[in-house]
Amino acid sequence: EENFDPAFERRFLYKIKFEKQDATVRQKIWQQMIPELTDDNARQLASTFDFSGGQIENIARKHNINMVLYGEQENLLDTLMEYGTSEKISSNRIYNKIGF
Repeated sequence: EENFDPAFERRFLYKIKFEKQDATVRQKIWQQMIPELTDDNARQLASTFDFSGGQIENIARKHNINMVLYGEQENLLDTLMEYGTSEKISSNRIYNKIGF
């Protein structure tokens, strides 16, 4: 909501703010999206990356596509940590505002 200019924001009758999940919920999301993760690996990913469910889903999709294309990775946790770092970098881009 901090990215909306006041004129644009006035056009919304309702505004709903969603809080990010805590590490316990993120761990469950990791395990739901990538069932082969151990509890410890999911906990480590959840504590390392403060991702939303959508960001975790992006990483899970990348993992699934690469599994189809290249087969099983040797170290699943290392691979997912790389994907997570890549997702974190792409999420931190600074965009120029458009408008007046």
